Amino acid sequence: MKKGLLVAIAIMTTIDVQAQIFPVGIVSAQDTVKGFQFGLISSVTTEGGHGFQFGGVSNTSGHTFNGLQIGGVSSITQGMDKGLQMSSILNISSKRMNGWQMGTVNYADSLNGAQIGIFNVTRKHPQGWQVGLVNLSYDSIGHKIGLVNINPATHIDVMTYAGSSTKMNLAARFRNRSTYNILGVGTHFMGLDSKFSGAVFYRLGQYAQLSPKWSLSGDVGYYHVETFSKNNNDKPERLYSLQARINADYQISSKIGAFASVGWGVTRYYDRNETYRNRPLVELGLTYRQPRNQHDSWKRVWDEKRSKIVFTDSTMALPEPKRYWQAAAEATGINVGVQLFDRYALNSDFAQTTLNSLKRNFTDGMVWDNDFFITNLFAHPYHGNLYFNAARSNGLNFWESAPYALGGSLMWEFLGETEPPAINDVIATTCGGIAIGEMTHRLSLTVLDDRDRGCSRFLREAAATIINPIQGLHRIFSGDAWRVRSDHYRYHDFNKIPVDMSFSVGWRYLADNGALFRGIHAPYVNITLMYGTPVDGERHTTPYDFFDLEMNAAFGGGQPFVNTLNIVGRLWSTPILDKKDMAGEFGIYQHFNYYDAKPIKDGSELTPYRISEAAGFGPGFILSLPQTGAMTKLEQRIFMSGILLGGTKSDYYNVIERDYNMGSGFSVKSKTQIEFGKFGRFMLNAKYFRIYTWKGYEDKDLQAFADGTKDLHYLNVQGDRSNAMLLVVNPVMEMHLAKQWSVTLSGAYYSRRTFYKYHDMVKANTFETKLGLTCRL
Repeated sequence: MKKGLLVAIAIMTTIDVQAQIFPVGIVSAQDTVKGFQFGLISSVTTEGGHGFQFGGVSNTSGHTFNGLQIGGVSSITQGMDKGLQMSSILNISSKRMNGWQMGTVNYADSLNGAQIGIFNVTRKHPQGWQVGLVNLSYDSIGHKIGLVNINPATHIDVMTYAGSSTKMNLAARFRNRSTYNILGVGTHFMGLDSKFSGAVFYRLGQYAQLSPKWSLSGDVGYYHVETFSKNNNDKPERLYSLQARINADYQISSKIGAFASVGWGVTRYYDRNETYRNRPLVELGLTYRQPRNQHDSWKRVWDEKRSKIVFTDSTMALPEPKRYWQAAAEATGINVGVQLFDRYALNSDFAQTTLNSLKRNFTDGMVWDNDFFITNLFAHPYHGNLYFNAARSNGLNFWESAPYALGGSLMWEFLGETEPPAINDVIATTCGGIAIGEMTHRLSLTVLDDRDRGCSRFLREAAATIINPIQGLHRIFSGDAWRVRSDHYRYHDFNKIPVDMSFSVGWRYLADNGALFRGIHAPYVNITLMYGTPVDGERHTTPYDFFDLEMNAAFGGGQPFVNTLNIVGRLWSTPILDKKDMAGEFGIYQHFNYYDAKPIKDGSELTPYRISEAAGFGPGFILSLPQTGAMTKLEQRIFMSGILLGGTKSDYYNVIERDYNMGSGFSVKSKTQIEFGKFGRFMLNAKYFRIYTWKGYEDKDLQAFADGTKDLHYLNVQGDRSNAMLLVVNPVMEMHLAKQWSVTLSGAYYSRRTFYKYHDMVKANTFETKLGLTCRL
């Protein structure tokens, strides 16, 4: 086993203890670059170097790199004396940057060159330039050209106001020495009708401070107006408005202010040279100013919270005895209980099994079934987690429990339904059940504490049971749910295995076919969790002692309740880098990804996204760089996986309950995480899926299925013969308010290209944005 893994590492990487001139590999890693480095997925150098570094996904340099870094998603270096960083998303120089950075997001500790992008950040830039939409620096020395420029002297005000332009408004004002910018949104553009309409706007102005409390200002602004009305002769679909204002502000206290505005607005059509209306503007509102010195470091609060936890006895609970036959009986009982409920309580047709139907299941063979997307690729994996945890709760380890997920699935497919057994169900239930099962097993144990009593104990046991119902039932029947122990008790040692969990609530906008103002608005709940330590310099043989989880639930808007579930769990890893300036691990990881959305009501009828990786396994690299400058943490993760079973939206196949294709393929994933101490943290997730549908219906005789001679349940196809390219890019920005509370702004871009063998190629792009309040537990 050890030799095989070492061979795998050698195949996947180009490793060189002495500097090579032209290192090339799928993942290229070396000490020093002298000339050229090419990694199909990623390029890594521990000692920096000079020349040209290319990574299909990312580049990482542990020391100063001089030359050209080009990364598909991100480029990271510990400083650059001269050169250029280019990537589609993110560039980072954690020390001095004397060159140029060109990307969507750029960060440099000290900038003596230039940053060109959408969002530029630097701690200090004595001789540097920032050119972008939003420019942020920790000093006020350098030069900025952008729509919003922020430095330590900038006052940031949250504005809420009502007016005669848009009825209700929410905006952020950025005040510098004498100028300011305002970005905001408003609802119900006045002068249309009572139906919902909206606007986004940008204003640029100059102000004069008349006294410590009074100021007078004037600004001009551009408003983009959406009426959300199609094919309506009475009002246009969209407009734009040019507006000018004079404003008077009064600062009531250090945090609260009030203002009044008067002005004039001209609103015009986009599609013709004609004015829609001219009218005066009147507005009244309040401002809230966050004092600049009020921020606290979440990390310090987190460490203080953990340091107060006192463990009077560090002895863990005695290990459960291994009960193989009881685990098998419980997995059987789960199937029997579900089957009887479906048969008698729900009177479901598929549960009306007979001896003939059972015989047919064994003689006719397995098929690809036609159930709903959520049934096949979420519900079945969740069901598999029950089989898996029946074994885990009876003392079996990870590898011993995995066959129970497979056995439980086979038992249900052949004995629990009248419909033919499905290949995809067995794969999804087994592999997805293992991923969800081990995650819920470990997560539920972090909640339990056998020393606790009263209401707190009840809440712990209830939460653990919701997370892992099988374990909860075990504890109830055995009496462990209320038994108080002073020794050999169960608790989770957060010092040994840290758990970083965030809980967010807020508002979500999901665009219809990429439209900026045609989509749904609805509340959401998001949970992100990191269990264990991704890089700690130890050899790991216990599966899932590190895993990442993200789950998103949507409320309303006609969307699925669970629309995102992402799990990546470490099965095995070993250190590959252990140096002062960089640590890294290579490992084998399991992946489970689920994205689901429905067409927007009264929209284009295009499904925004639908992606599944129910069974994925593959290698991964995690690199951790030390604290430098303002960055308290910098981590880069690269994963590759083979997809045994995946799913994606089909534009042509629609049989029984299925409107998606299934297949196999591969995926490449990247996650960059930067933490800025008291300011917040930034994460960038990029995922690329390629799913091939091999078994199509195009070469079958469909007439018998069309006239009812043959049962469609036996069509036995994966969908349209095709291959689909799926891209998900997800930036997340958390800005800390106080203690463990923060404001989170995130977005996600979804792109699909499906190449059909017998149909036209289809492409679809859309996005979603979220704004929420986050509590880091």
